[in-house]
Amino acid sequence: MISRRVVLAAAGLSFAGALAPGLARAAGRAPAPLPAFPLSIAVAEEAAGTPVRDDAWIDAQIAEAVRLFEPAGVALRKVGSRALAPRFSRLETRADRDALAAAIEPRRINVMVVSSLRDVDDPGRFRMGVHWRNRATPERRCVIVAANARPTVLAHELGHFFGLGHSGVDDNVMSYTRTGAPVSFDPAQIEKIRSAARGYAASKAFEPA
Repeated sequence: MISRRVVLAAAGLSFAGALAPGLARAAGRAPAPLPAFPLSIAVAEEAAGTPVRDDAWIDAQIAEAVRLFEPAGVALRKVGSRALAPRFSRLETRADRDALAAAIEPRRINVMVVSSLRDVDDPGRFRMGVHWRNRATPERRCVIVAANARPTVLAHELGHFFGLGHSGVDDNVMSYTRTGAPVSFDPAQIEKIRSAARGYAASKAFEPA
């Protein structure tokens, strides 16, 4: 039988180094805090040059997302805001969404605020938000939030960004159903967000905010 010590040595790892995270937990030491994740906000303009939503509305969406992600130890911080051309105001098709790839800033979580967002699978409906991956280059992704979004929509789409699926539980952040009760992530979702955030931090996928 090949020992774990031999396998780790072949991979260039020390036995003590492999045990370090577990030893730290056993010693009661908390893991190092995660860096804040940068939100780059892009707001579509109407033909007259007026943004589809003002700063106060956007800041309220961010504040709610910050509150909901706090139990996972994940901080979110707006690092910039810019305008999107009027052609992005109303997104009707998959091609419209894909075209946003040209406006994506690297190493940031890009949030695109638009006037309206048609459901590409059911054109008779409109959506409040979506986590969208460019079809040709899936690594180029963004969160899209429509101007009619309720306060928790940004948090919901960021939940997808951090690996969560939908929930059928009323008032869960990842559910579509609201009863007026407080909205939150459940413990399993919080752990999944935390795990994804650690992975992002380790890969240096995002510039610390």
